[in-house]
Amino acid sequence: MFSSNSNRQPSSGRLWRVIAVILACALVAAACGNDDDSDGASVPGAPEAGDSSDDISTPAPTAEPGPELSGTIGFIKGPHSAMEVEFNDQIIADFNAQVAPDVEVEFSTYDWPVHVAELTTLFASGSPPDVQYLVDLIYPAFAEQGVLHDMTDLVNDPDWAEERANISPFAWDLAEQQGGTWGVPVLGAVYNIFINETLLEEAGLLDSWDDSYESMLAAAEALTTDEVFGFGARTSAADFAWWDWYPYIHNAGGDVLSDDWTECGLVGPDVVDAMQFLIDIHTAGVTPAIGSVDNQGLFDLFAAGRIAILHHETPNIVALNENPPDFEWTVAAAPPGPQGHTVMGNFGILSIAEASDNKEAAWEFIKHWASAPQVGRFAEQVSLQVVRTDILDDLFADNPAMQRVQSEMVPRVQGLQPSPHIIEALQAAWPVVEDAFRGNRTGEEAIAGMCEAIDGVLAG
Repeated sequence: MFSSNSNRQPSSGRLWRVIAVILACALVAAACGNDDDSDGASVPGAPEAGDSSDDISTPAPTAEPGPELSGTIGFIKGPHSAMEVEFNDQIIADFNAQVAPDVEVEFSTYDWPVHVAELTTLFASGSPPDVQYLVDLIYPAFAEQGVLHDMTDLVNDPDWAEERANISPFAWDLAEQQGGTWGVPVLGAVYNIFINETLLEEAGLLDSWDDSYESMLAAAEALTTDEVFGFGARTSAADFAWWDWYPYIHNAGGDVLSDDWTECGLVGPDVVDAMQFLIDIHTAGVTPAIGSVDNQGLFDLFAAGRIAILHHETPNIVALNENPPDFEWTVAAAPPGPQGHTVMGNFGILSIAEASDNKEAAWEFIKHWASAPQVGRFAEQVSLQVVRTDILDDLFADNPAMQRVQSEMVPRVQGLQPSPHIIEALQAAWPVVEDAFRGNRTGEEAIAGMCEAIDGVLAG
């Protein structure tokens, strides 16, 4: 998940945002009223407007003209770059040139820290944007509420069969549940580790720091000085800190929910040990104080050479490539655990609102956005992963870090469980995690407290 505002928005986008903010502040006061959750939460490493858009060529048309379409559709998406609007304007221009010249697409963005509240308000208004970019963390709840259009018939259209086959089966599994298909999978986000190779090599730890959890903690302790933190990870729910927590739980054979999604899945001694390790590394004096540095601040410290091992996310690769730090760096995964060596990732789909009165145009736009030339170009622009299998050989040719993420880490991704209650369960349990990271609970106590909160959510 990424948290930033785009540089500009069309007038219709501003209207949706005004409506969303007014209603969301009335309906979800806690989410809108906490300025600390959103201030300074711009996308780490996003290019400044105008830096590169002129250098990107528009792909030639690749599809046959679609049906006669007209009218207006709205499209809303969370920003993955400071140039989000410019990049989507390019996709929209190609759509008008290649597919539907008489359809006006009005693009707007939501803010990641409060996107659930914003989208909830827009759906409740009865006039949401026709097309939404939704991540697997939140779409199941909207599907359960009946505000998304079941796209089963659309995605199974024989005329679109070849395109459907180019999208990985695991991605379709994430988009299909509750008896329906709720969107077309388009992008993935891998939550990787950035390492300062220079510091690790100088300490003689470059080849051993990630052998085990114990090795990583020892390296963090060795690298911590008055000027450098050995380790950094997000700890706040506002920064979606669970992305940095998940790999250790998955590597221990655990998950937030049980396999049938009916109870807490944080069970077993390996899960307790993993939680204890995370408490140990956060209380060892090798990290910034819990709650003292936000998502952007952590990345800024790494880029300044002040964090040696940092959990974060791939869009930061853009910043490191465009503004190289004065040290060598690379991407990595968390060390292996007792039951696996996973990488955390989540995925986004393009959905249609049930309330849309122009579903035909919305579907044509989704097919266009998800096509190989469009999604491939966008993924390269913002350093996100793709779920199409037909364009992998041509992606990230000039970006070795992203090549490594796509080839070595994506195959190891274990995502979240797309339950309608997953985000509520995570939010309910996270205060326990933060309390534990402050040293107030043992691993066993933390897991017990998290399960109590999770089971409470599932019990309704």
